[in-house]
Amino acid sequence: MSKDLSIPRASTPEEVEVDSKVIQEFLDECTKQNKELHSIMVLRHGKVACEVYREPFNKNSVHMMYSFSKSVTSVAVGFAIEEGYFSLETKFLDIFPEFRNQKKPDAYLEELSVEHLLTMTGGKGVSVISSKSKDSWLKNFVNSDWYAEPGTQFMYINECMYVLCCIIVKTTGMSVTEFLTPRLWNPLGIEVPYWETDPRGIEVGGWGLMLKTEDAAKFTLCMQQGGKYLDKQVIPAWWVKEASKKQVETASSTEKPDSRVGYGYCFWRCAGYENAFRADGMYSQYGIVFEDLDACVVTTAGEVNTQQMKTFMWEYFPKAFQAEKYDPKETVALSIKPYEKLPASDRSPLEEKIECQRIRFSKPVLLNVAGFPVSAVTMPALYMEKDRAGNINNVSFKFYENDGVMLWTEGNEVNSVYFGLDGDYRWDYMKIGGVKYETCSMAIWKTDHILEIHIRALATVSERVLTFTFDDKNRVQLKPSSLPSNQGMVDQLTGNIKDVVANETLRKTLMKFLPKIMDVVDSKHYGIVT
Repeated sequence: MSKDLSIPRASTPEEVEVDSKVIQEFLDECTKQNKELHSIMVLRHGKVACEVYREPFNKNSVHMMYSFSKSVTSVAVGFAIEEGYFSLETKFLDIFPEFRNQKKPDAYLEELSVEHLLTMTGGKGVSVISSKSKDSWLKNFVNSDWYAEPGTQFMYINECMYVLCCIIVKTTGMSVTEFLTPRLWNPLGIEVPYWETDPRGIEVGGWGLMLKTEDAAKFTLCMQQGGKYLDKQVIPAWWVKEASKKQVETASSTEKPDSRVGYGYCFWRCAGYENAFRADGMYSQYGIVFEDLDACVVTTAGEVNTQQMKTFMWEYFPKAFQAEKYDPKETVALSIKPYEKLPASDRSPLEEKIECQRIRFSKPVLLNVAGFPVSAVTMPALYMEKDRAGNINNVSFKFYENDGVMLWTEGNEVNSVYFGLDGDYRWDYMKIGGVKYETCSMAIWKTDHILEIHIRALATVSERVLTFTFDDKNRVQLKPSSLPSNQGMVDQLTGNIKDVVANETLRKTLMKFLPKIMDVVDSKHYGIVT
């Protein structure tokens, strides 16, 4: 029988000195302020004090971790250095000499090292809108403009992590996932996770990892315990120490308080509590370690304004660990309001007419030129992927007593989702852009001619809403939208441009373009029943 590698559970939060009343206050305020919290796990003294999932999310749901992935890449680098594959001082051109210009040497490229990449001081300003569909990511990194000499200026560039993954693959002869399996995944009892790759199969490093909440908590707890998990040394202790301490200054790079207090090897220091560091992913995926309190907080979420979310969290943590007394008899039963479901739908007489009929949609040229063809998953799930899928077509429906099925194509993939019409979810799977998503879906006839389908791919940060409007001449209009709105992500990206784009001309162009992108991405699409 295999060993149980789950994190031990406390019988109550108070048993491990966590104030359940403070946790419930946090959860209530999340609901009141419409914070898009999907799950939270609080750990203290090596045990899970409490865990809460917002329905339909649950303990088995995997979740996109965005830049939380960077911290895992950092640990992979730590293992490789520990085992002698390369060092912090190893130069990029030592690993990839084919990029050395023999006729006109690039002095900065000669300097670029593993440590520069880890600390986001690589000096290369890769465009945030560079295409991920091409197979020349490493070449694109090398050909990007220098914003500074390596090691002299912090700038948060995702592709630095990808280059580190290329280095691991080149030196170990394994993918990063294969390399981590016996070193991290297996010792922590984590089922080998999905990690987005480039077109050549190399993990992207800076994003693309999917984890369950407890998987993220195991990783965070291991870091909090100096690399140990269940009393076994997993991550080298020296790497935990070096990766989590401030290696570079970041104050000049941003106005956000929690991004101004220093960066380690892909871990952030925290402004809200001095003795804390964190793994930090877009949309508020956090693994926060309170170093002197023997405590961790892990979240998955869909909250766009990450600094606002962190500021909000600092109001409750470490407060939850600082009560005068912890009485198990006063434990509060923790809960968070689930996502609101649709009411049971009246049925439309149109069902009989359209059932099993194919709806063909014209291919939106502008969306394809922009690189954002309409998909059954939301833009935040696809915008950094090598395959953005999209171009929903060949749609058909089947209707049953209390539910139905939508079938459609995206590119070369044929999909279906099962949806409830009785006010409850139906669970299914779909594969978009090569990625398998677990889904829970509902639908409602808003009128006899308007069918609204809500698809939540649980790994993603928002719900997709596809609204079909049928007329009497077999014409169909499709209006895509998302809950919460994709506009929130665009607004956040626009606000972040000055932090991640060094080139002033490109920065000004993006500042003008990004606010208008949703007019294109969520535009109407037109089809006909054939």
